[in-house]
Amino acid sequence: MTQAEQDRGQHRYDFSTILERHGSTSIKWHEIEAEMGPDSRDVIPLSVADMEFKPAPEIVDALVEAATHDVFGYDYATDDYFAALTGWMSRRHGYDIDPTWVSLSDGVMPAINTALRAVTHPGDKVIIQRPVYYPFTFAAEHNGLTILDNELVLDEAAGRYGIDFDDLEAKAADPRCTALILCNPHNPVGRVWTADELRRIGDICLEHGVYLLCDEIHADFAHPGHAVTMFGTLGERYRSILFEFTAPTKTFNLAGLLCSNAIIPDPELKRRFDVAAENIGGLTVSHFGLVACQAAYNHAGAWLDGLLGVLERNVAVLRAFAARMEGVRLIEPEGTYLAWLDCRGLGFETPEALRDFMRDEARVWFDEGSLFGRSGDYFERVNLACPTALLERVLDNVDRALAARR
Repeated sequence: MTQAEQDRGQHRYDFSTILERHGSTSIKWHEIEAEMGPDSRDVIPLSVADMEFKPAPEIVDALVEAATHDVFGYDYATDDYFAALTGWMSRRHGYDIDPTWVSLSDGVMPAINTALRAVTHPGDKVIIQRPVYYPFTFAAEHNGLTILDNELVLDEAAGRYGIDFDDLEAKAADPRCTALILCNPHNPVGRVWTADELRRIGDICLEHGVYLLCDEIHADFAHPGHAVTMFGTLGERYRSILFEFTAPTKTFNLAGLLCSNAIIPDPELKRRFDVAAENIGGLTVSHFGLVACQAAYNHAGAWLDGLLGVLERNVAVLRAFAARMEGVRLIEPEGTYLAWLDCRGLGFETPEALRDFMRDEARVWFDEGSLFGRSGDYFERVNLACPTALLERVLDNVDRALAARR
């Protein structure tokens, strides 16, 4: 995408208005008052991974049209829906998928839980790579699985995370290990795994009979110089072990509409997934989720292009803040709209002290790194999907609070 295309997208759509979300049904804003009380209205959350932007008007128009004319009965995904999905994957990712590979779900995490029930049994072991999206931990524990943590390795000099492949192979070789949940791009550390890294992961899983559950919900967000490789584009070699989970919900800020797609090329794996879904009453997608997904993939690409330009600017703002702030370092994001901020140099005695400082003194609410595993202690996950002016207000708050502390 050229700079001119980014500028056109930003000017066509509103990415600058700061929305008033107090009193709404937003979890991100409500949890502050629920924990800190009514005197917390000045605290700003850049935490839960939804956006501080209204969705593309093309999507809203489609929803209004549906609300006016549709009947809200039991739905199915039409050929037009699958054409929108497959067209998006082909245009944006060079991934030609067959509609018969797709099962619908109301969310990526329900689909991951379903896949775990399809290919594991209580007492089995599952690999995750902390610090990682914390619902992976919940999914493993709630399905009676033991977690094997293939902890990511931070190259302190380069400020970049990598995979300990020797440890991964050792854990995959455990005869009770039956699955690996992979996050690509990785939430929260922002890595976009390269094709070579993904092939190495896939080869290890193939060799040891480990199923590969790929959360690719952030696949539409890659920063300049990086390209997301969807696992399924690596060829048929991995199809017998592969589940991929995608959604329009992160890309277009539609999480409340409950729509995602599980891409499962192997017919037997898909059958097992669908049976596991039926055993809990079936996975489904809301009527408006289907409408919104189809409209997003068909008509809202320019909105996303404009958003990507805003995110690039916000990364630059956060980068400049970290560069001038002693004790703070930005782990340079390669993908997602989240940033991983290293605050170990600030000298807080405990992760809880850092959390309380941010909330009570700086009056900002991030997702604490410790949520993602102990290796996330003293880190903060910052949601950059917000107007630049709001991000600058948050960073000014942190700057002033740190100055007062010093």
